[in-house]
Amino acid sequence: MSTRTEDPVDGLDAHIDVSAGGLLRRIYAIFYNKTVGLALIFLTGGLTLVGVLTKQMPDHVRLDEAARVGWLEQARAVYGGWTNLLDLLGFFHLFSSPLYLTVTALLALSIIGCTTHRLPLLYRNAYRPHTHVRPSFYTHAKLNDSFVASLPPEQARARVAEGLRAARYRVVEDPSGESLYADRFHWAPFGTAAAHAGYVIVMAGFVVSSFTGFRLEGFDLTVGIPKEVGAGSALTAEALSFTDTYDPEWSTPIDYVTDLRVTRGAETFQHEVRVNDPLIIDDIYFHQASFGISAVVRIADNTGRELYADGVPLSFRSPDGKRQYGVVLLDEQQMEVFVTAAASGATVPGLAPGQVNVEAYPLGQRSPLGTAVIDPKGSAEVGPLKVSYEREQKYTSLIVKRDPGSWVVWLGCALLIVGTCLTMGLPHRRQWVRVTADGDGSRVETATPDKPDTGRRRIFDQAVQSMKTAVEP
Repeated sequence: MSTRTEDPVDGLDAHIDVSAGGLLRRIYAIFYNKTVGLALIFLTGGLTLVGVLTKQMPDHVRLDEAARVGWLEQARAVYGGWTNLLDLLGFFHLFSSPLYLTVTALLALSIIGCTTHRLPLLYRNAYRPHTHVRPSFYTHAKLNDSFVASLPPEQARARVAEGLRAARYRVVEDPSGESLYADRFHWAPFGTAAAHAGYVIVMAGFVVSSFTGFRLEGFDLTVGIPKEVGAGSALTAEALSFTDTYDPEWSTPIDYVTDLRVTRGAETFQHEVRVNDPLIIDDIYFHQASFGISAVVRIADNTGRELYADGVPLSFRSPDGKRQYGVVLLDEQQMEVFVTAAASGATVPGLAPGQVNVEAYPLGQRSPLGTAVIDPKGSAEVGPLKVSYEREQKYTSLIVKRDPGSWVVWLGCALLIVGTCLTMGLPHRRQWVRVTADGDGSRVETATPDKPDTGRRRIFDQAVQSMKTAVEP
């Protein structure tokens, strides 16, 4: 009695590969899928656009809970009821948020998957090329040519190979002894792998900088008043002086320099900082950014406790251009203090040159708690605060950054540039040659599958001419 094993009617009772290797292969197939890759590219681009259009919270504010709360209150005036949700999703620090980093990591895995999936094909084309093609290829290819040589096939084939090598072609003989394969720049397609690796390395560099670095935009120093840098640097910076030089004809700034002193415990570092000449301490850079006038004030509460003692950079302008003002955010009191002075050369009723107008507001509100005009060396009660105004003083604005991932980004950019140049500038030029008997001599046929543009046709014709010259008696 014979037995017969029936095939499954549907796929439900078929064998399912649940091994670790099978699971990894399925995951790998997802990452080298082109549709998945395109979706991740568009998603990354969309999130990047959102990050560019959305106001980003500075690193030093994000790390200070009180400053973070005050920053969100200011953002609420712009984003309204969406503020808490945007903060929860990490949109205010999007480029270091879990969402963006996850999508970036998935895109990197997709690029790696696509590249490694394609590498075997690149290797075969470069080092194990097909040396034999159908005879019809030599007549159907858009770029083809043939000529007759007086030499017998074996000798003509050897001469053709010599001519191609003299023209800097790599020549691989077909085992059948009838055909030749010739190419140039067989290694150039690996430039795509280098470019893709460079892109992944650039993303890795940004991740390294996001987690281990910081960037303080607008680190303002009033001349003569030291200020802690923060961000775990243990540095204190002080602008000893600031000098700005102007073009005598056009009155435009041609140079501005900060005599900067930075201390770290007993260590002291000093340098004249310019736009392209930063002070570098280990891996922390102090770059000159801008400058202006600040109002040196002291703010205390009604018990006399000092809340603020520093310069207030008057970096903002009123719509009519007649007033310049700065803002002090008192996080603990949930208040903001506006200090306003007349702009240079402007006349403001009730505000004489040298005076400042001080207004105190509850955070996010427009009704002042108090307001006062204060003379230099004077003081006044402004709502629940006592404000003392010393004088106007120059301030310098610096960019302070630690960017440990910068060398990684530069390495990735170099690979990206080199890989792109190899791929676009040195395309893989392939050409097949067949030598057959033709009466007492030989017929040499050659063709390429490349697109017959002007440049490719010129190179093809040069190769044909090299072969013709080689077989001439």
